[in-house]
Amino acid sequence: MEEFAALLRRWRERAGLSQNALARRMGVNPAYVNRLEHGGRGASNRALVEAAAAALGLSPAERDALLAAAGHWPAALTALGPADPSLRLVADLLTDPALSARDKALFRLHLRLAALPWRPLQDGEVQQLRAALDNLPQAP
Repeated sequence: MEEFAALLRRWRERAGLSQNALARRMGVNPAYVNRLEHGGRGASNRALVEAAAAALGLSPAERDALLAAAGHWPAALTALGPADPSLRLVADLLTDPALSARDKALFRLHLRLAALPWRPLQDGEVQQLRAALDNLPQAP
């Protein structure tokens, strides 16, 4: 995962904004943006990370990547909350020490395949799935 400071800087530059312009859009002091981009200050305030994402016009996937790089949960997981039974089941299975690495990799592949009707494969995902299949640990 790319570091928060590098992501913020890359997406700010892509948007053609100076640090001052981004700070104005976020409603913060320009020195704060400078510290964020140079790793001098953590992005512990979720609201400010979301303000940066909005100011930069990030897509939902990019916003979630920025949130994750700052140590925050993606928006969908936050919306579901920790008590969601399906989310808990997935987390329980993926952290179960009794399941092998192969079983966990197969479970992840099954999840991705189950989601195809609602989330078609994006560019590069076919290659990622092939690589995941090719790199499956051998069955015992």
